[in-house]
Amino acid sequence: MNSNIKKRKTNPFEILGLSPKIVKELDEESLYKLVRAIYRVLQMIYHPDRGGDPNKALEINLAFELLNLEKNPESFKEYRKKYIERLSRKTLQTKIENLEIQNRKLNFYNQLLKEKFWQFLKNDFEALKDLFKQNKGFRLKIFDVVSYFNFSHLRRIKKQMFFKDLILYEDFVLIRGSYEKFFKKILNYKYIGTIKREYIEPWVLLERSLREEAPYLKNFIKENIFIKECLIFLNFNIEPNSYIFFYDFKNTQKIVLEGVVIKLEEIPYPEILEILKKETVKSKDKKDTDNILNQELLEI
Repeated sequence: MNSNIKKRKTNPFEILGLSPKIVKELDEESLYKLVRAIYRVLQMIYHPDRGGDPNKALEINLAFELLNLEKNPESFKEYRKKYIERLSRKTLQTKIENLEIQNRKLNFYNQLLKEKFWQFLKNDFEALKDLFKQNKGFRLKIFDVVSYFNFSHLRRIKKQMFFKDLILYEDFVLIRGSYEKFFKKILNYKYIGTIKREYIEPWVLLERSLREEAPYLKNFIKENIFIKECLIFLNFNIEPNSYIFFYDFKNTQKIVLEGVVIKLEEIPYPEILEILKKETVKSKDKKDTDNILNQELLEI
């Protein structure tokens, strides 16, 4: 029976039905008097001669022996100290449980705010118009990191081929590769924001496929992944050395990574109009533009 008690690690005060709070509040003499009184009552109830449970009676006897302040004071003090320590453990456990509950709530609210904010971005880009001063847009030099990852191993490819010019205005986007003469006006395409390079690793977030048994990165992140992993870092302002993202309204589940912003400058709207008239070919969908670029790189 003694081995069973040790295996369960049951404190003798617990066997006698005393709480850690009572054990802490009473001094040793008062506590021992209470232990002795409880022991006598329990013995009357569980004594085998009175029809009680002999195993329970033995357990009570052993518990009292460990708490006999007159015969075994060191044991009494040791078990009292260990039993009182449960109060602090319960307090700590309660604090941990409360923190876990608060953390779950915060995660829920965080996710809810992300989803609401994303719905706002999808349905109304009015807030982004504050980026553009009256009658001005931005001209950007972009390094296409996705194409560089996919094609830089080809012998005849030069690094400058992965740079492109991008003109950003609130109503449209113009894109031109470094080896192209004319801009392409991209339809159904909206600027979302930028994220500093040190904040994310896009390689693990971008969709991919296998091409000739080699990994081939696609230039987009699925909407749910972007909301979960990237939205918290999103900045409306355009900053150098940041990843720049766009939203394609014809592919609502895809957030396009155009590349890294290398350089930016303001450009007046009259100059943008001149580029539209003289340096821009007919409008295209973003998907068509990407297919042309990839095909040209493969041909090289």
